[in-house]
Amino acid sequence: RGAEVPRALSESTGYLLALAGAESRRRWVEWLARWDLRPSHYAALMVLGEEDAVSQQQLAALISVDPRNLVPILDSLERQGLVARRPDPADRRRNAMSLTAAGRGLRERLSASGRMLEDEMLSGLDPSERTALLGLLGKLVRVQP
Repeated sequence: RGAEVPRALSESTGYLLALAGAESRRRWVEWLARWDLRPSHYAALMVLGEEDAVSQQQLAALISVDPRNLVPILDSLERQGLVARRPDPADRRRNAMSLTAAGRGLRERLSASGRMLEDEMLSGLDPSERTALLGLLGKLVRVQP
């Protein structure tokens, strides 16, 4: 942002995390909009790219979305030809979600483009600082990187 942060605020971890998070989210949401996606769409695409096929319940848990709110997310991705619903081989009463070829291609482009966005946002940090930041953020949200 360029402006100096007053000392009373620069010594507040919560304030600095909120400020950094707000700027990061602003850039990230703007970047996703170029792809006509929202954060929940991105999360679903990234997770489905790591899994062969998952049930809607599993996917909701993996991306921390209420299962009832997952349906419109999947409907949107399905309309765009990015995901496919198929009967779950383990339980034919359920659907299993997977990426289509178009979805896999978009996921690859998102990954590459996302790395560039991240490099831009973290340009003031050297590689060891980036690694440390990722580890610390993982601890804060109780996720192992």
